[in-house]
Amino acid sequence: MKTYPSKSELKHFLSVAWLAAHQGGQRSLRYFRKDVKIIKKIDRTPVTRADREGEVVIRRVLSKAFPHHQLCGEEFGWDKKLSPDYKWWIDPVDGTRQFIRGIPFWGTLLGLEYNGEVVAGVMHHPAINLTLWAGKGLGCYANGKRVYVSKIKKIQDGTITYGGIRRIASASYGKKFINLVKSAYDDRSFGDSFGHALVCQGMVEANLDPVVQPYDVASAKICVEEAGGIFTDIKGEKTIYGGTCISSNGLVHSQVLKTTR
Repeated sequence: MKTYPSKSELKHFLSVAWLAAHQGGQRSLRYFRKDVKIIKKIDRTPVTRADREGEVVIRRVLSKAFPHHQLCGEEFGWDKKLSPDYKWWIDPVDGTRQFIRGIPFWGTLLGLEYNGEVVAGVMHHPAINLTLWAGKGLGCYANGKRVYVSKIKKIQDGTITYGGIRRIASASYGKKFINLVKSAYDDRSFGDSFGHALVCQGMVEANLDPVVQPYDVASAKICVEEAGGIFTDIKGEKTIYGGTCISSNGLVHSQVLKTTR
């Protein structure tokens, strides 16, 4: 039988993660809509001082509270010598391109993986003062209020969001997915953590992101699930390691999956 941290342990993890996300997010926010230098990483994705300094702050808080936990960050990787039983996935600025352009829908993300399963997560959006958090069996909360996914049963009656439409359009499932979007009552291209936050709060029915890393989605997975929804990759696997993701209210999930399989 699989064991999980107790509710009291999860609440402790979340309290520290909430603090780390807010302190890291506030450090990144110092550079928002400022003239900050942009550096291109090896994979040509952009990074700024906001990303790196934010992660340093987050790591400082987490390592002090949990010195034996493995910290896995987008900017500074992880220490593979530490035990991976508890693994923190850290993305200090999820949506760096939006950050650079002054668009406020970027997030500071922390997800805790325990023995291969995400059990706690925080999605903090400093520029719009929105924070979601969730723990396994504890529910999902947005700024302290319990939130739930919507009850809309068909995309035709609901709203779908997505990220990276150029990548989606060029994918093998691109044409079918775009046809599904056309059939929806409404669609928006938010993507990233903000798109998942909308799913959690029942504001949209589904969100698809064609390219993700574990640090992008660990916090989203537990938040969506604890809000009553479903989180998978485009193959339908409930994993943060699939390189893609779909979050939904659960009721429309199979409808979206049919377009990507």
